[in-house]
Amino acid sequence: MSDHDIQLLALGASAGMCFMLLVQIVFGIIDDRRDRKAVRAAEAQLQAARERADA
Repeated sequence: MSDHDIQLLALGASAGMCFMLLVQIVFGIIDDRRDRKAVRAAEAQLQAARERADA
């Protein structure tokens, strides 16, 4: 293997790792938004149940 091949291999591995990190960050943000939405829905259901119980 020549130096050029090793450089391309290292560049490809580095680019792949950066891409996978970006994907994990983006999907982590999306997943966090979904979790917050589910928590809000559960809190709304709990509040409605408490209001029905008080009435």
